[in-house]
Amino acid sequence: MIQQTKSEQVRSKERRISWVVNSIMLIGFLGTLFYGLAVYAFGTEQARSDSEGRMLAQRPEPTVETIMDGSYMEGVEASANDQVFERYLWIETQAWVQRNVLQQQMNNGVISIDEFLYSPDPVASDYSSLGVFFKKFKQEMDEAEIPSYFASAPSKPVYATRQGIFPAYIESADAQNRGQLHERLKDNEIPLIDLEETLGDKTAKEIYFKTDHHWRPEGAFLAYGQIMDRLREQFPDAPVLTAEQMETKTVDGPFYGSHAREISMPYVESADTFTYLEPKDGFTTTVCRNGDDCGHPVLDKDVLKNASKFTNYYNIFMGDNYAQAKITQKDPKNDYHLLVLKDSYANPVLGYLGESFGTVSALDVRYFDDYDVSIADYAKENDVDAVLFVHNDRIRGLGSMYQRGL
Repeated sequence: MIQQTKSEQVRSKERRISWVVNSIMLIGFLGTLFYGLAVYAFGTEQARSDSEGRMLAQRPEPTVETIMDGSYMEGVEASANDQVFERYLWIETQAWVQRNVLQQQMNNGVISIDEFLYSPDPVASDYSSLGVFFKKFKQEMDEAEIPSYFASAPSKPVYATRQGIFPAYIESADAQNRGQLHERLKDNEIPLIDLEETLGDKTAKEIYFKTDHHWRPEGAFLAYGQIMDRLREQFPDAPVLTAEQMETKTVDGPFYGSHAREISMPYVESADTFTYLEPKDGFTTTVCRNGDDCGHPVLDKDVLKNASKFTNYYNIFMGDNYAQAKITQKDPKNDYHLLVLKDSYANPVLGYLGESFGTVSALDVRYFDDYDVSIADYAKENDVDAVLFVHNDRIRGLGSMYQRGL
């Protein structure tokens, strides 16, 4: 009998171990694959991903028409991607590897710096499309003798740029784009309320959520004060909420905002504490959504019920975004009607403005496809006394929407 040398015995043992390990990995991979396919084929589909903050694609029903035009297979592909077995686990695992193994500081366009998450925009814009809208809008409002103002909130990336927070390798055109937006307003003689004058000297934690792209309600309240300082030049008897009248309330549990959902949890160093401001005597208004859905509060506290890890607490302000909303005081302090043209940055401000004006209407062009409304017609037909834009400065994609909605 031929005796194996010691080195041959070691190599033989290593081959057996390698074969066992590879077999286990292959069986595990195939088992996961086939189990996942079985779950996709026969399991219950998820309607929504709380971690991503969106609805998930569902398996389509085949028809002759959809099979022939190819839309059925597109639907199958979309649902297969969205209904992957343990989808959230795979997303989090990939993010963990990127963060801890590959040492990538940025994921999905979001970067983590000292507990704060930012989404710098590398694309420069001259806001030409908005410039076209501003020109036509100003003409319409001048003819109707309705004054207009633009309250411009600095976005988180603009704040980070001003404070020198971004590393040198990060490309951000946000501050440049903000300047271009303000130039278009100046060109069309729309008065600017530059909220950076009030917020620029504050710390990031005083103004912004760490894990969300929105400002905190405390920052929005400071902005409201500056807005009212300007509007009271036209409406001197409009009352203004003061800090002494307000009470800060804190939501139990952590808040993981939009950027946390985008970048995934391995990049999140710490959760936010979600707060909101409410007058000590309560708000004196009610809200109608999209015309006839009335009786809602400006603070929709239903969002606090049945909260999950990724509950979007920011929806407490106005209950979400709507094409049209109208806030009216139960016992009007005046008959002023302010029209606000907005994005979601305006939502906490709307509640504050509702205490200053007898009526505050809000139009959001991002949702006009679901609600037939014209900005100019609305302002004229509802005897609006002034129009106020409330936007953060990252609105280069809204130019065409505003043009269609005018």
